[in-house]
Amino acid sequence: MSKLKANNKILVGALILAIDLILFISFAVIHFVAKNRTELLYSQQAARRWESGDKKCTQISIFYSEDAGLKFSDIKNIRNAIQKKLYADSLITDSKSNTSLVGARSWIDAYSGHTYDDVRKDSNKVHVNVYTVGGDFFQIHNMPLKSGSYLDMKSTDVNQILVDEYVAWNLFGGDNIAGMKVWIGDDVYTVTGVVKCDDNQAAKEAYGEYNSVYVPMEAYSKASKKLVSGEDASSGLSGNDTLTDESEGTVVTCYEAVLPNPIKNYGLNTVAEAAEIHFLTDEEKESLKSSLDFGDREILENTTRFSRGSLYNRLKSKKYEVMKTNSRVYPYWENEARFEESYQIRVLRFDIIALVIFIVSFIGIGVIIYMSLKDKLHDAIKRDFWYNKV
Repeated sequence: MSKLKANNKILVGALILAIDLILFISFAVIHFVAKNRTELLYSQQAARRWESGDKKCTQISIFYSEDAGLKFSDIKNIRNAIQKKLYADSLITDSKSNTSLVGARSWIDAYSGHTYDDVRKDSNKVHVNVYTVGGDFFQIHNMPLKSGSYLDMKSTDVNQILVDEYVAWNLFGGDNIAGMKVWIGDDVYTVTGVVKCDDNQAAKEAYGEYNSVYVPMEAYSKASKKLVSGEDASSGLSGNDTLTDESEGTVVTCYEAVLPNPIKNYGLNTVAEAAEIHFLTDEEKESLKSSLDFGDREILENTTRFSRGSLYNRLKSKKYEVMKTNSRVYPYWENEARFEESYQIRVLRFDIIALVIFIVSFIGIGVIIYMSLKDKLHDAIKRDFWYNKV
């Protein structure tokens, strides 16, 4: 009987070890895939690309509702505040030239808005997502080019357009179209290049049903002003009037910055302070959960968003996210990252379950070892007893 019990314990122990081995292999494969998936999100990797040597950087994004969207004057104020803070903390040497201690740029930023429009070429017309962009947009979003180049944000000619490969094929039947002309409304735009669309699952889910183009925000602002000036004498505007906030074509619903992060949360706090965003206390957060009022803007740190700590915090607040009543605008690259976050949170749940199973299995194996040693000790004592008795 004791031999049968021992064999049963060995079988149970072997079964537990087999389950642990399968679980460990699954864990390794899932984490390898999960890490590779986040590496594909180039719009989330700007801080890593900007880092050099031992200089640590962080990427911060702020998303606004259309009603709370920023104007050019707001962008200028945020930039000045960030510049002043970095200069005061000796992270740049000249607040006007935006140079660092080694003569290179110390930080970059970008802004963007969104609208829909029709892009025309002769009789062909495509309905598209129009992303109006500015600043160092293509340093943060270095989407792969199929041909041509990105928009030249330093050019005095703002009537440029960068199109994705679907728009290029729909309008021209190819993607080698740099220098070609297209129309949006009555305005002519020169194509600078064609970008490749991501084919990973997150990108496909987030990209949307319409094709996308990118134009300098100033181009849309100029077009909007053109509709007002010269056509409405009562407005008092002329064709030579300078661009004002009131004549903007789109508002900024996404502001992004990549800046030094010498200590934890330095970059996040710097951008938040510049944008006049007040971080809530735990009590205020609980109150907001109850009222479902999550505000019309959101700031996040892209650099650490896929860390286990950040994912765990998102997992805890997941039930509240589905109840949000705000109208913040998320561009496709943020929706892509949020789709990926959902996947990574599922991986985190698997991690938690696997950890529990590992702990339980180790306890189980420990119990089996203990019982086996106990039985062996009992048998040894029993043998000694009968030996001494004989």
